[in-house]
Amino acid sequence: MDEMRVLREAFGPDASPSPEARQRARAALAGRIGGRRRAGRRFSFRIPIAVGMAGAATVAVAFAVAHRTVAPVTPPVALPSTARQEPGGGGMPYLRPVSAAQYLENAAWTAERQQWTDPAPDQFMYVETRELRNPAGYENENPNGSLLPGRAKYRTIQEWNRLDGEVWAKTRNTGRIEVLEKGKNGMSWGRIDWSRLTGLTTPEKIQAFYDDPGPTSMDPEALVGQYVLPPKVEAAFFRYLAQQPGMKVNNDAVNIDGRPAIGMGRIEEGYLSRELLFDKQTYRLIGDRLIAVADEREGHDDGFPATRKGDVLRQVIYTRQVIVDRLFDTR
Repeated sequence: MDEMRVLREAFGPDASPSPEARQRARAALAGRIGGRRRAGRRFSFRIPIAVGMAGAATVAVAFAVAHRTVAPVTPPVALPSTARQEPGGGGMPYLRPVSAAQYLENAAWTAERQQWTDPAPDQFMYVETRELRNPAGYENENPNGSLLPGRAKYRTIQEWNRLDGEVWAKTRNTGRIEVLEKGKNGMSWGRIDWSRLTGLTTPEKIQAFYDDPGPTSMDPEALVGQYVLPPKVEAAFFRYLAQQPGMKVNNDAVNIDGRPAIGMGRIEEGYLSRELLFDKQTYRLIGDRLIAVADEREGHDDGFPATRKGDVLRQVIYTRQVIVDRLFDTR
């Protein structure tokens, strides 16, 4: 199915598509552009896509696992369960949040307290994740399948993106790293311009960005996990998400590395819940997942197997997100 057919089917005959139609079209296009090449819907998070892979160089490096660097969090003061701390009070805004907006405000408060130094254009964003994946043989035969309970295992993924957008390196399934240089052997990929991101310091600016995203865009839930953002920008994204319709709290999300996590997300395509995962104590962003909250009712002529309620299609832990000086640096 080509992109124009996707748009026609999603928008229908109306001259001006509805917001629901726009969301369906965006989800369909993102799935086809953003990674169904490897393992189905759970990779719709993953952008950019490289063109001209034959020109990639590969090198072997050792994996290093470390936790996301966040400044210490001040313990919350004793407040009623939903009381908000007054400005300048020094404590976390909500001691016991009950709504998505309150949880996300706590996450924004935590994000703003991260250590940060403005980077140079020749430095790299280093993002390290642990991604739950099916056994390689099964995944090759069923690239669009849900994660198999008891059989899916975590794999460490490392990724370096130079801030000027000219170099990108990431791990392959073999454990090696491929290095891509834009323009070399026809290599190209989409990436949001770093200079645009650094100015997104309020929800209003983020909305303006999505109103006119330029040639490359990414859903906010994916962007905050794949880019190393300045603290004010990350906080603004959480506050932007708090304003979006349909944001819900999943108090029983999942345990991540022994830490209880809470999910914050919204329903896509009527049956998929895309959730950002936060540590329940510190409200740090620690992962994301995609889970079916209902059986898929549509046909499967696009090559995807049936999806049942409770199926997990993606689960990722963010183990490190930092700015580094050189390719292959990890801290």
